[in-house]
Amino acid sequence: MPNSVHLPPQLRDNLREPMGPLYVDINDLIPHLGFPIITIGDVVTSHFETAGVSPNVSIIDQLTKREPIDFPSPFQNIDFHIEVKNPPGVLTDELVHAINQSINNPDEPSQILVTGEEDLATLPAIMLAPLESSIIYGQPDLGMVHILVTPDIRRDAWDLLSQFDGDLDSVFSMIAQSDL
Repeated sequence: MPNSVHLPPQLRDNLREPMGPLYVDINDLIPHLGFPIITIGDVVTSHFETAGVSPNVSIIDQLTKREPIDFPSPFQNIDFHIEVKNPPGVLTDELVHAINQSINNPDEPSQILVTGEEDLATLPAIMLAPLESSIIYGQPDLGMVHILVTPDIRRDAWDLLSQFDGDLDSVFSMIAQSDL
């Protein structure tokens, strides 16, 4: 698949470890949030909406644990809606560019609906979000993982991405090597 990178099988276990603190109760997480707020996953996004905290960017695939989920889509308070295709175990430039476009419009809540899978979207979100942004994704059966974007977290994400198969520079064309 041109203009995409693929998760090699040997990295799958590395991505199962939470990349930040784990929260079960959204009320415990809210005081630690930075701006903008980026949620990845239908259940996490739904928890934020239910708590009255609208993410600036939400990335969903209408699945949980690879099974269809019956949440309304798009969620409430969404000004900008993008639909992209992104197969499981892959990051397409289409998804990465949609994340970049959404993050660069933080005053307009946006939602990216992924046909395929959004599980790997955390890594480009880390690379593209401003420092001190909050990225929250679901860790199945455990809770919500909160990542506050820092230079160290960004370097860790790039180190993982650099182990993917494919042309990383074409997928992440909006990132200058000097930014890393």
